[in-house]
This record gives sequence, C-alpha cells and structure tokens, in this order.
Amino acid sequence: MKFTATLLLLLSMGLSAAAQADARNACVQDLEFLPDFLLTNDTGANDHLAQKGQAHFDAAFAEALAQANQVTDVKQCRKVIQNYLRSWRSGHLEVVVTAPVKKVEPAAETTETTDAPQPPKVDTRAPSLRMLSDQTLLLTVPSFGAAYTKPLAALLQQHHAQLAKHPNWIIDVRNNGGGSDSTYAQLLPWFMADGWLEIGMEWLVTPVTIDAQASVCELFMPGDSACTDNIDPVLAVMRTAETGSYIALEEQAATFKTVETLEPKRPSKVAVLTNNHCASSCEQFLLTAQQSFSVKVVGQRTYGALDYSNLRPYALPSQQLTLYYATSRSRRLPDMPVDVLGVIPDVYLAPAQDEQAAQAEVERVQTWLEGGRL
Repeated sequence: MKFTATLLLLLSMGLSAAAQADARNACVQDLEFLPDFLLTNDTGANDHLAQKGQAHFDAAFAEALAQANQVTDVKQCRKVIQNYLRSWRSGHLEVVVTAPVKKVEPAAETTETTDAPQPPKVDTRAPSLRMLSDQTLLLTVPSFGAAYTKPLAALLQQHHAQLAKHPNWIIDVRNNGGGSDSTYAQLLPWFMADGWLEIGMEWLVTPVTIDAQASVCELFMPGDSACTDNIDPVLAVMRTAETGSYIALEEQAATFKTVETLEPKRPSKVAVLTNNHCASSCEQFLLTAQQSFSVKVVGQRTYGALDYSNLRPYALPSQQLTLYYATSRSRRLPDMPVDVLGVIPDVYLAPAQDEQAAQAEVERVQTWLEGGRL
C-alpha cells in the first residue's frame, strides 16, 4: 500500500498530538500527586505550610496546573514542577527526568588512528592551592562532593610543608554547592583547635522513607561500608517507631566535637570567602568553622539549603520524573533556621559582578590578613 505525502503528514500530526496529550496528562497526574506526598513524607513541608499559609500553596498549585496543561513533553513538565516545588522551598527539593535504562552496545572496531595530541580535560571543580605571598595562601574548594574527598586529601598531603608555614589562609568556597561533610572534615585539624558544637538531626518515619533508606546505599554507593554504617542504625530505629513521628539517634540535640589529631603548626588567621551559591554541606562547613577563634567568614550570605536534607528519590506516578525529597531536618529548628537567610558572614562584602571583581575580593582579604585595610 502506498501512502501519499499528505496522508503521512496527517498521520504524523495525529501521533504528535497524541504524544502531547499524553505528556499533558502525565504532567497533571504528577503535579496532583505532589501536595499530599510532600505533607506526608517531606520533613519541611508541614513547616512551610505553617509559615506561608494554604493560600500561598493554592495559588502556586493553580498556576502550575495551568502550565502543566500546556506542556508538550517531559522536559517542559519537569520545569513546571520544579518551579512549583520552589514555592515550598528553594533548595533540597528537586525533580529530575527519570533516566531510562540503556543497553550498552559494544564499541565498533576501527583501524583509524591519529597522532594529534588530545588536550587534557580540566576539572574546574577540583580543589587547588596557590601561594599568594610568603605569609598568605589561597585554598580554593569549589565542591565538597564525595568525588573530591581524595583529591583534597592528596592536595593537603602534597603541600603539607607549605600549608604549615603560612600563617594566613584564605579558603575560597564561593559557588560550592555542597556535597559530603567528610570532604571538609580533613580541613578541621588545621583550625578547629578548641572544638565545636555540632547540632544533630531527626528523621521523619514513613513507610515510603523506610523503603528509601533501605535502598539508598545500594542505589548510590554500592559496596560502601561507610554508607551502610550510617544508615543501618537510622533504619533500625525507624522500623520500631510510629509512622509520622520523628526519631533521633542522639538524646541531646547538640554534641561537643573535637579533632582527634590536630596539626601541630596551624594558621593563626583564616578567612573563608563565601557567596550566595554556597549551599548544603558548604553551609554546614561555615557553621562549624565560625566557631573557631581563628576564623572569619567573609563575603555574602549563603544560599540557604541546610535545614531539611538527606534527599531520597521517589518515582512520580508517570514514571517519567523522579522526585528528590528531604527525609531529615536539623535540630537547630525552629530557633536557628538557615534556609530563611542562609549563613550570615562575619564580614560583609558587596557581591562581585564579574571575574575581575571576584579576584579583587581575594586581594582585599589578603591585604587585610597581612595587616592592611579590608
């Protein structure tokens, strides 16, 4: 049977219209699922409802619903739902397109060769160290992600002698979106001589979250014993607790911590440079570092994504989008929220407008550490 070009076009348009209708229906379904799910499982949702009021969320949902009915594909839907989630809070609440399982095909054989040198890939998120003078050094840590724990350790070990002989440090965590507390923990022996108070967290108990906790290590860190060592005690308590309750592993909200082995030669003055893009574990690093008598935080207030954390995935009804919601909340709440204003610096600097201004911030702080004016 032969099809004319016009008939093929009409068939194509029909299939396209059907696909767009399916995308709209799936998006509306996922959006309608979210409010009850968040209020039942997300540790921040009920706090946000109390703070902002039902009218705020009704308006946000109505706007999102109108937009969901106009989407034509899953990427547009993701954007609509992400904007809706921002009406709840600005961080630690995300939706992503569910990655399809792809069959790995064997690489095709080729006899083609080239002698052209390939430029090495530069990881712009890797930690780096620069000596600014015989007194001051600059340690730049763009990420506390788990992938940078070993690179940071190697950097500290390789330059240990120089780190020890410089009395002034600038630690640049501007644009550091967070990661793992264990990454920055190796910096603490250099300036946390007097110890610090660490505020613990509590976990919301729901069947969905229990299942998520049980699978999180295998899903994201298979074979990592440190992950199971941290999660297993939480799971054990959650499985015996009442649904809807909060549990904590420590009786006291605040625990005094000390560094087991301090560096014998430590900097006398440390300035931590930060900005509005420091978030999550980066903010936790600042809360810890600020408790040292030798540390000043300089720059702008941080992003504000720390009160509700330990995100876990949940597939939305369409199976095309995955929600990441918070399963724990800080025991600082309600007395000392971070998400509202971020971490406030000890010394405020106006935001840098470009790369040249960002570099000028480093130079100003160096001058200040070395006895001049900021």
